[in-house]
Amino acid sequence: MRLTVDSWKCQSHLQCIAVAPELFEYDDEHSYTVAITGEVPVRLERAARDAVAQCPEHAIELEE
Repeated sequence: MRLTVDSWKCQSHLQCIAVAPELFEYDDEHSYTVAITGEVPVRLERAARDAVAQCPEHAIELEE
């Protein structure tokens, strides 16, 4: 399972970071959120799904 954030859709509401701070970080230089690279750890899969659901811009994709 991998997360990606569409930087064009992201409006920096930071809901993903509030829900799953272990999986996302804010890119100050470009003013949007980025997801961790690599596989989402099994213990954080629910948090990843919650972050996708909470994004008001639907900018986060979860690839299983």
